[in-house]
Amino acid sequence: MRSVAGTARSTGVIVGLTIAVLIGTAALLAITHSNSASRQQRLVVGSYEILSLMRQTVIALQDSEIGQRAYLLSGQASDLEPYERARLRIETGLRQLEAAAAGDPDTTRQVREFRAAANEKLEQISGTISAYQLYGRDYALAQERTGPGKITGDQIRQISGSFIEGQRLLLARRLALLRSEQEQSDIAGLLLLAGAFLCLFIGMYIVIRGARHLENAQRALADRSHLLQSTLESLLDPIFVIDADGKVVAWNEAFLRLSGWDPTKHATLTRDQLLSDRSPAMRALLEPLKLDAEASDRLVTTRASHDGRDYEVSRGEMSGGGSVVRCVDITEKLRDEMALRQGQKMEATGQLTGGMAHDFNNILQVIQANLDLVKSAVPDDQAALARLNAAGAAADRGARLTQQLLAFARRQPLAPQSTNVARLVRDLADLLRHSLGERITIELDIAAEPWNAKIDPGQLENAILNLAINARDAMPDGGTVTVEVSNTTLDRRYAALHPDVTPGPYALVAVNDTGTGMPPEVVAQAFDPFFTTKRDGKGTGLGLSMVYGFVRQSNGHVRIDSAIGQGTSVKLYLPRTMDPVLDLSTDTAGVQIGSERVLVVEDNDEVRLAVVALLSGWGYRVVAAENPDVAAAILEKDAAFDLLFTDIVMPGSMSAIELAAMAQRLRPGIAVLLTSGYARDLIPAEDRPDYPLIAKPYRGEELMARLRSVLAARRPQPPPAQARPAEAAPSAEVTGRPRRVLLVEDEVVLRMSTTDMLEQLGCFVSGVGSGEQALELLTRGGSFDLLLTDLGLPGMSGEELASEVRQRFPRLPVVIASGYGRSGAQAAGMQAEGLQFISKPYSSIDLQQALDHAARMAVPS
Repeated sequence: MRSVAGTARSTGVIVGLTIAVLIGTAALLAITHSNSASRQQRLVVGSYEILSLMRQTVIALQDSEIGQRAYLLSGQASDLEPYERARLRIETGLRQLEAAAAGDPDTTRQVREFRAAANEKLEQISGTISAYQLYGRDYALAQERTGPGKITGDQIRQISGSFIEGQRLLLARRLALLRSEQEQSDIAGLLLLAGAFLCLFIGMYIVIRGARHLENAQRALADRSHLLQSTLESLLDPIFVIDADGKVVAWNEAFLRLSGWDPTKHATLTRDQLLSDRSPAMRALLEPLKLDAEASDRLVTTRASHDGRDYEVSRGEMSGGGSVVRCVDITEKLRDEMALRQGQKMEATGQLTGGMAHDFNNILQVIQANLDLVKSAVPDDQAALARLNAAGAAADRGARLTQQLLAFARRQPLAPQSTNVARLVRDLADLLRHSLGERITIELDIAAEPWNAKIDPGQLENAILNLAINARDAMPDGGTVTVEVSNTTLDRRYAALHPDVTPGPYALVAVNDTGTGMPPEVVAQAFDPFFTTKRDGKGTGLGLSMVYGFVRQSNGHVRIDSAIGQGTSVKLYLPRTMDPVLDLSTDTAGVQIGSERVLVVEDNDEVRLAVVALLSGWGYRVVAAENPDVAAAILEKDAAFDLLFTDIVMPGSMSAIELAAMAQRLRPGIAVLLTSGYARDLIPAEDRPDYPLIAKPYRGEELMARLRSVLAARRPQPPPAQARPAEAAPSAEVTGRPRRVLLVEDEVVLRMSTTDMLEQLGCFVSGVGSGEQALELLTRGGSFDLLLTDLGLPGMSGEELASEVRQRFPRLPVVIASGYGRSGAQAAGMQAEGLQFISKPYSSIDLQQALDHAARMAVPS
């Protein structure tokens, strides 16, 4: 019995101890799991907080970019307020993110990457705003769309997306752990008696789960290493990473090419080896960076050169020691900056000289007109006539000087036409031989089938003669001048290096000499006005400036190749044309004095008096007005004029073109002759003439011939049966394509280019910059066959203008253009309202289709 009792007691003790152990173990497990569940709950809350902070910061970044875009589009300083508020939110969010991630190294690292990208994005947004303030909207928008800002935006989305995805995965794991710990704690509390088995099960579960976590961590580490290497390889610039011990631990293929290191032959590469003679390229780039010294800042940037290329070398310090080094080739960037500065200098100088020459033209006009008047008063006084002829010759020389200034400023009046460049050079050869003298040999090198060019032939002859004379002066002991005519095509790569070049085909005229040549510093200033290397009195310094301005105004390109002792080659790239060459010569002999009635409109008092005196002396009946408003009042009282002779650029509420339209409405068949000291291309788009133009200064004989030509070409029309009130609307009666187009576009450059396209389609165009101006012009009785308006206009929008026009002038077809596009339903709604929609950018074909459609849809009057 005792043994049985002892055995039972022993067994009870063992069982009790076992139960106690199991109960204690189960209780201990329950407490442990409860504590673990609480900790996991805090981690889950932390993950939710980090995700929320990241989303808020990304939204703030997007808000800052939206504020920037709103400012770029509107130009209003108030639109920068969302951007400034977003910056504060971004900084607050970043600090909170860093605080929330302080206990997690991986999250902290990702937050730092995100902070770096966000700071870079904010700097780029600030730079784009500065670019808008310095260079204008188009430049800033181009930088914002295609520059590094887009790349940084992609990086931010990639980093934030990767961060959020990682946090979501971490949150999922933590939630799973939380649920698991809670379930295990409950089970431990209810099943204390099965503690041993539960402990065994839990132990096995924990071991298996740990093994899985370790496997997942190793896989994530391998994926991250692969991602890092892929990121490095995606960079075109050489980049490598040096650890705290001075070993290169990461690199890309561009670094291998630059350093010459082959990892398959040499397993390791150290900082000392990079700075040794074994790698001359890397030594030249890295020596200024002082890799072997401790950096004073987290990011150090310097410049270095190697093998004729310029590099920007940066060194970024890592928190755990070591550096990230990147070498960026900035050779092309520096070259483009230099070309841009040169272009800006030439543009500013051109604006200054053009304004001076324009004012001087008016002075010369008065002088020349009065000389012509005095000549007619003393026809028999030979001595006086000789002095007057000498004064006229001096005025001609002054006019030629202003033409040189206008040529450089690209404001000289040109008469471009399809020109056989090869024939022009051949015809000029004899003149060159006589002009350059016997010590200079003239040679022609003309291609077999040279292209024609769209150019002013007279100005081209002057340019070639000017270049030939410069070549002669560079060969005091004689030599050879070769004039080359050939065909060439400038590609996009060449155009990228020369901002003034449009890629395409060109007729090339090159004037080459065997003279002394020029050093680079002289070549850089050769086109500057008044720059000359000749002795005093031997040159004005305007010859090459005139050539430069003439070719650039003709949409061409000029280039100088020269070196000391190797001669000089000046190349003129003239835009090719497919138009046939026409013989446009005219005979102005036998000009007759007229008796017609002429209305002269000129704001310069001296010019107006001189012109009135000239015309009156020839027998014309002249009425003068000092601006278009006064002329309009005269026409409303008495429109019986045969000719309207008016300057283009004048003060007043009405432009010269509007005055001409009014005159032709009141007096059908009246002839119109315009005059200006500006070139046609430099006249504002809304004032660009569709009428004959004579450039200032002009001689009396030139004006007489032009007046008779314009009067002879007019076609008298019967007077209208009754005047049409302004509200009756411009006539929409058209035969074929619309001829007179009212263009409404607030962007001046786009208005000019669209006007050019419409003129090439045979239309007469009047351009204005707002809907209010268009309505005013229509209300005044301007006769148009089509209204083409932009959608986004200042003040009245394009849709509001179209609606108003449809109500007041229902027979006038309307075309709306926009760069924002329209859905199919919106476009169909416009068509149902009698409107037509075209999307920007549009081509000449799009405009032609719009014109044809408007002609078909026009309502007969």
